Amino acid sequence: MAAKNRRRTETLPDPLPALRYSIAEAARMVRMSRAQIYKRVDEGVLRPQKDGARTYFTHNELERYVASCEERSARASSASTSGLPETRRHRPSL
Repeated sequence: MAAKNRRRTETLPDPLPALRYSIAEAARMVRMSRAQIYKRVDEGVLRPQKDGARTYFTHNELERYVASCEERSARASSASTSGLPETRRHRPSL
């Protein structure tokens, strides 16, 4: 009988992939703190999905956010190599 039950569990399909993520899960996925996630939401850069009092992020939204970060980074690096003067921070000597 135990072998029969084992076969049944082996033939079950894989669980469905996550369609949306909590703030803590999203923070782990994009490797930032929960506070940074909230800040990006306040800035309007990251768009959450609300379900009652709960806040979620879709996989597509997290991918869009990461892609937008890459685009901003590429624009910033091209601006720094375009012949514009480089600004440097002055560090006080100790």
